[in-house]
Amino acid sequence: MTEPHDDEPAAGRERTGLSRRSLLFGTGVGVLAGAAVGAAGTAAVTSRSPDASRSPDPSRSPDQGAPVPAVGEHQAGIARPALPQQHCLVVVGDIDRTSTAASLTALSAAIRTVTDAAAPDLAVTPDGPGDLTVTVGLGARPLADLDPTLAGAVALPVFAGDDDLDPDRRGGDILLSVNATDPVVLEPVMTHLQAAVAGFRTRWSDFGYLGMRDGDVSRNPFGYYDGIIVPRGDAELDANVWIAEGPLAGGTICVIRRFRLDTAGFGALAPDRQDAIIGRHRTDGSPLSGGTRGDDVDLLAKTPEGQPLIPTHAHARAAHPSFTGSDLMLRRSYNYRASADDHGHLFISYQRDVTTFSRTQLRLDETDDLMAFSTPTATAAFAILPGMTGDHPLGLATA
Repeated sequence: MTEPHDDEPAAGRERTGLSRRSLLFGTGVGVLAGAAVGAAGTAAVTSRSPDASRSPDPSRSPDQGAPVPAVGEHQAGIARPALPQQHCLVVVGDIDRTSTAASLTALSAAIRTVTDAAAPDLAVTPDGPGDLTVTVGLGARPLADLDPTLAGAVALPVFAGDDDLDPDRRGGDILLSVNATDPVVLEPVMTHLQAAVAGFRTRWSDFGYLGMRDGDVSRNPFGYYDGIIVPRGDAELDANVWIAEGPLAGGTICVIRRFRLDTAGFGALAPDRQDAIIGRHRTDGSPLSGGTRGDDVDLLAKTPEGQPLIPTHAHARAAHPSFTGSDLMLRRSYNYRASADDHGHLFISYQRDVTTFSRTQLRLDETDDLMAFSTPTATAAFAILPGMTGDHPLGLATA
């Protein structure tokens, strides 16, 4: 439940263009040059219904949002579209790592197919894809296979509560995140994508949703506005989110942590105590130190008696970059409800360096009162690969 930081981004750094892309595979010394897709994978990404050329009937299509291009320097579903869609389906799994190259090629073709608004695959999205996006990340093991220098790019320390997690709830080979305004498209699209990945085995998955949006924020299960301070605009995204150079240039690092929340226990507290734990007013999201919702907290502001207006163990103080030395994180988090006893928050952040998150979470474990109401139930980090450009599939960037 980390509050993003309000650092000033580095100025004047130019966006790094990618001259060409290829996928390194095996031990990191090979270069993919049109990897072949197996028969099963080909069928998975090319099959369409007999009337696939028929356009969806707009009279029966829901409000699905505007189409989002899948091709670009960066993958969709991170900063494109600018505002997160209302629903997501996240799956963390393992793969046949001897077929990573072919799987990523097949997966890239599948993504192009299911997001094609001009010629939708009606067997998968009978009303068209709407604002569907697909985001793909690789975990530590396949990353190390592709390029040994990337082994530490997604390394997370053990945070409080992680030792109690089932092994399947820690790490994973691949992240597939499918997001859309229309929740009905998520399951068939995810099934279609998984069929393109050799040896896919699900570790865990969740359906996520957002509450009513007020501007560019919505409320989390505790009832507070979430993701108030995030990087906005190309300059801040370049400074804080996108990796500028190396094999992952154009990509980013995704941290996903699943928290079961004690909303009943938190809700039983007096409203003033709830605000003190968060560091902001529940009603309008403004900091306890004054200002409006979009303002950063003032950690030096004090009461006439000399007490800090942002309490010592408030979430907003614990996560502040003046203590962690971290950059901004782009938050694309969702709420979830798996059962009456298991509901909470899918924390999802994107940053150019995994330590941006890990430094913050370590401090939250030490000083944040909100963590008493948050139990981690899954944790992982993934390298979000550079986007598809031209005919190149998802893969690693090369000079």
